[in-house]
This record gives sequence, structure tokens and C-alpha cells, in this order.
Amino acid sequence: MHHDLSDLRPDNVKARFPKSKTPLFNGRALIKTAKQNIAMIMACNMRCRLPVAGLVKASMATNAPVMYEIAKSELTYTEFDPYSFAACIVAENERLGNDFVPFGIHADHLTVKSLDKVAEVAALIRQQMEAGFTSFAIDASHMENEKNLAATIELAGPIVEKGLGLEVELGEIGAKKGDATGFTNPEEGAWFIGELAKAGIKPDLLAINNGSIHGTYFGASHEGIQLDLTKKIWDAIQPWDVDIAQHGITGTSLEKITSFIHYGIRKGNVGTFWQNISFGMGMNSSGNAITNAQKEYTKRPYRGVSDALWVEMWDWAVKTGATGGDIKKANMVFAPQFNVLAQEYKERITLQVFEEAVKLFEATNSAGLGPKVIEYVRASV
Repeated sequence: MHHDLSDLRPDNVKARFPKSKTPLFNGRALIKTAKQNIAMIMACNMRCRLPVAGLVKASMATNAPVMYEIAKSELTYTEFDPYSFAACIVAENERLGNDFVPFGIHADHLTVKSLDKVAEVAALIRQQMEAGFTSFAIDASHMENEKNLAATIELAGPIVEKGLGLEVELGEIGAKKGDATGFTNPEEGAWFIGELAKAGIKPDLLAINNGSIHGTYFGASHEGIQLDLTKKIWDAIQPWDVDIAQHGITGTSLEKITSFIHYGIRKGNVGTFWQNISFGMGMNSSGNAITNAQKEYTKRPYRGVSDALWVEMWDWAVKTGATGGDIKKANMVFAPQFNVLAQEYKERITLQVFEEAVKLFEATNSAGLGPKVIEYVRASV
């Protein structure tokens, strides 16, 4: 018998989902609990509905809190807007009976590339708050540091006011610098977090450029996350009790992911991996899609969507130029077909997502963390 945890939800969640018993909690509570227990919260980008059930089931089976997230850019190539995304996540948790494992809904990469776009992103944050999101990642890292700081201070105001989870970013993730000159450094990290603190902004997480990229590693490119650098940055921002968000985990070995928790990483983003499973891609043991020199994928006939649907998707990709990493754009175009996929295909996706998610929850020490998040929230009320 589970207790009703709905009163522990943030006000914006209660307003959006007044009758729901699902424990959609403040993202901050998940991150702070992970910190107390030397663990990492898995943050999973859901570009379509297909992987959601497997993640919910894995979260329930292991009692691991999870963040379901969608980036600002993903809103342009998936079927979702902020309202339908939050509704989808809550509905799947309800359908599968999750009234006991806390989860968050996170706004990934709220990208603002110039100061004249700040108002546009502020409007999106208001929508996401109304939709029931419980943490937010402001990403002004494409601009030089002073402008990044100004934009972050302005956009973070309403999030701080509501006490919801906040991630900020310094050093553009995946920036193609060709060497370490594009990496975030500890002095910058301390300056950025210190200046935010002076403005009354205290983030929970700092996302950094430490050698990861987003999406698939093609050709000779390979995973290059610099953990020693990560730890130096983490040490530099400890006076403000801020932890590290690790982006771009797809293609990273489970062995390396297991070590993340010892380098100050408290949130880890995995997006393309779930897409690979949904599409039925052949993958190596690190979850990176197997491709040839022409960036063509290998489809496994026993994985993901049906072979017939994959052929249709690839034909469309070739015709429209959405090959390579741009295969992600198929998520919007083929969403109607994904949503009515025959049960056998949905079930094999759910099964594979479940197994892979369990491995990640175990690797990140987040299995069994659910009750501790509840304790943290109760103590904070």
C-alpha cells in the first residue's frame, strides 16, 4: 500500500495535474538527494513516446528516481510541445501505476544564442512552468561569458522565485574546437557561479564542456569525457554547493558511467541512446549506433520499429537530407506511425529500454534512491 505523495509536489504541478497521484517532484530534490548519497540521476530525453513505458517500468522496479527531459531544439523536431510532453510523461506513470517513485520533468538546453532572444526563451520557460516542468537548464553558453551571465541571471529569476531545479551552462557542449581550448576551466566555473550567487541565483547544477558531444560518434570520433578536468571544476564550485551535469552520455561505456559519481556528476543526460533503441539501430556495447563511412545505420530486424517502417523512414531521410545525426527529425514526421505501432514492436522496445535503464540506474547508484528523495522533500516542507 503506497501513501499519497501528491501533496509533496510543487505548486505548478498541483495546478496542472490536480487529480494526479504521480509523484512528479521538484528536480532540485532529486539532485540534492543524489549528492547526499553519492549517486547520479539519469535524465532521459524522450523524442517520441516509444521508450517512455520501459523507463517508467525500470524506475518502478528499481525505485530509481528519473528525470524525463526535452530540449528546446527537440520541441522543433518531435510531436511534443511543453504541455503534451508533460501530459505524456504523467499519463504513462499513471497508466503503469507509479504512485511511489519520484520523478522530475526537465527543460533541457533552453538555448539562447543572443541577448535579443532572451524574451523568447523567457516565454517558453513560463509555458513549461505552467505545463508542470520541475527543473530547467538555461544554456547561454554559445555567447561569451559576460553575455552568458547576463542572460542566465535574467532567465533564472522566475525559476529561483519558485524554488524549482536550476541548471546553468558554461562552455558550449560539443563545441568543435578540435582540442582542449574549448573546454570549460575551473577558474571560469568559479567566476560564473560566484557572479550568479552575487545576483541571488544559486543553481543546483553546472553543465560544462568537458569533451562530450551530443548524439552519435561517427567515423573516427569517439567518446572523450575528461573526468579529471570535471573534478577540478567541481572542486572549484563547491563553496556554492553546485554539482556537475554531464551531457552527451550516449556512446560512453557503462564502466566509465559507473565512475561519474566520484567526479561530482549528479545528473547525466542520455537522449540519442533511447532513440537508437526505438529505431532498432545496431549498437556497440557503449550504445553508439553502428554506421558506415556514408553515415548509414545498421537496422536490426529483431529490434525497434518494424523493418518496413524503418525502410520508409530511411527513404524519407535520404530524400530530405535527414541522414546522419539528422535522422532525429524522423521523430516528428513518423510520430503518427510510432503511436499506432503493432504491440509486438512496442513491447520489444519497452523490454530493451527496461533492461538498459536498469543497468544505468545500477551504474549510477540511483537504484533504491526513491524513498530518500521522499524523505528529503518531507524534511524540506
